[in-house]
Amino acid sequence: MRKMIVAACVAPLILSGCTGFVQMMPRDSGKVYSGTVQGSATGAGTMTITIDGEQFTGPVVRTGSSDSFGVIQQYGAKTGVMTGTVVSAGGTASVKAILSSPAGRGLRCEFTSDGSGGGGVCVDDKGRVLDAIVGR
Repeated sequence: MRKMIVAACVAPLILSGCTGFVQMMPRDSGKVYSGTVQGSATGAGTMTITIDGEQFTGPVVRTGSSDSFGVIQQYGAKTGVMTGTVVSAGGTASVKAILSSPAGRGLRCEFTSDGSGGGGVCVDDKGRVLDAIVGR
């Protein structure tokens, strides 16, 4: 469950209803921008980041994952029937964010996470590419 919570908020926080961080660095400079990711415990949340004095805010949503869930039954001669639940301990989640500024500029992000943090790429509407990381 911990992996699923972190991945979703990216991912890292959307399902858990907690707050995490996001950092971005454009590929044309070494400047680092910081922001937050706020989860709502529904598989979606809000990301906010300020880039060059302009604040971008918008939804961030888990779009897919390789998590798995199953049920196992075990029968024994002397112990009777035993049942249990099996949940995947590994996997990745995909997350997308669509942010906008009050000035009408856009920032589109795609992230993946393995449950302990994540990373991805954002592109603004002028074509500027920013590498990004997220975590708690």
